[in-house]
Amino acid sequence: MEVPLLELSGLVWETHGSRRGLSPDPLTVDSGHTAVVVAGHSCEADAFADVLLGLEMPVRGQIKIGDQEIAMRPPEERELGLVPAGAGLLPHLTVEKNLALAASDGLAPSFAQGRVAFMARRMGIQGFLRSRPHELAHDERLSVALARAMCRFVPVRVMVIEDRTGSGPCHAAVSAALGAELAVLVVTDDRTRVASLASPSHFWEVADVVEP
Repeated sequence: MEVPLLELSGLVWETHGSRRGLSPDPLTVDSGHTAVVVAGHSCEADAFADVLLGLEMPVRGQIKIGDQEIAMRPPEERELGLVPAGAGLLPHLTVEKNLALAASDGLAPSFAQGRVAFMARRMGIQGFLRSRPHELAHDERLSVALARAMCRFVPVRVMVIEDRTGSGPCHAAVSAALGAELAVLVVTDDRTRVASLASPSHFWEVADVVEP
């Protein structure tokens, strides 16, 4: 039986004192495919993303990439990247310096520069390196955020892409991540904004957990 690239099974976490999980269970997604998790509001979506990325611990359950359990690994050791809603770039830095901040974590300076140049070419943003985020269109900022996530020392296999009401649509980042043969997990607070990104069978809901 083929192992999915990302599998979340029996995952339970707390949000404002309530235990939450995914319905249906488990969630699986493969390389080059998209899954969508729909939360009731932005705080709930943020709480789930924090658990997935290792910023908060789950109550129980498994987070697996391939056949490796990663729920106990620190964020920097997980093969997960993040594209925040609105791209989350530092506005006072150029695109190149935004990428360099991610690449410099765990890499020697000369290797970090090479990593930045490689990812800029791969994502087609080499023409933006001297620009600042406010000079870019929304989709261009998302491409930069995706490249930044891929500059990390630990190679990214799964890209978590946030979609939030009030921010621009995430579709450009999803398309680019799929083109890079990553598994994509969109975390949204509004199903209607991302209805075109996956089939209904690849949507999951954040739901209450009924304890036995």
